[in-house]
Amino acid sequence: MFTSWKEVAAERTVSALSYLPDVFWNGIGQAGAWLLDRQKGHIARASIKLAMPDIDPQRSHQIAREAARHSLNYVLSLPRLKHTRYQLHNLTTVQEAVAEDRGVIIISLHTGPPDLGTMALTQEGIQTKTVIGAGKQSPWLNSLGRSALQRAGIQFIQRGNPIAVLQAIKQKYAVFLYSDMRAKEMPVTFFGQKTSAPASGIYTAMLSKSPILFHYCTLADNGEWQLHFERFDIELKDNRNNSVQHNLQRLIYKMEAVIREHPELWIWHYDRFKLKKKIRKHE
Repeated sequence: MFTSWKEVAAERTVSALSYLPDVFWNGIGQAGAWLLDRQKGHIARASIKLAMPDIDPQRSHQIAREAARHSLNYVLSLPRLKHTRYQLHNLTTVQEAVAEDRGVIIISLHTGPPDLGTMALTQEGIQTKTVIGAGKQSPWLNSLGRSALQRAGIQFIQRGNPIAVLQAIKQKYAVFLYSDMRAKEMPVTFFGQKTSAPASGIYTAMLSKSPILFHYCTLADNGEWQLHFERFDIELKDNRNNSVQHNLQRLIYKMEAVIREHPELWIWHYDRFKLKKKIRKHE
């Protein structure tokens, strides 16, 4: 199979990065987090205030600073994903879903290193794939991400290929999808704000009658990531569209509960509520 020079360069870059010492990553993480919070901290703090209005300003600043550090570390963890310490919870729940032999839809939340859960289940012998960005805006970064996933033994499907997702489910894979980002698929409320979210996970599960798991990470005091998987059972409504919207909203509520419990782990600097123009307008 032909491999482009860009793919080779990405693979070698990821390989070189994986051998760099912790002191290097710590320094990059601190500098990057400071820069991220300097550039987008106003969006993070405005988002926190919108989502959790009862939090005092000092606590909001603390959450934003910690969220910037974690967000940078999530990205930087990819080349070293195999060396990330974690504890896998609820393995029996995952195995029971896999045993239904219909594939599994795993809907994830952006707390913790990306696809750490995918790698963990793969190492347990469970067939998994993850859906990643198409890379249209940053092809080089996307190449680095793909190489990092391959190095960690993670199979992936690029976003925008629903046929590949359905094929993976048909082949009994557990497919990871994120559903806390913006997407013009289904209207929902997120922390009481009208928005939209990806509905493809719910649609696919209903179409294939596959079980759904909700996945998120928390962080222990010793720096070890805790990987959680919860069964999510579909509640049917009068038609498919209403069923999808109802269950997507239920999942959003679950995400809100996790974020409220661990706000510093979520990606507040991502402009989830489209506040950038509104903030500028009122400045």
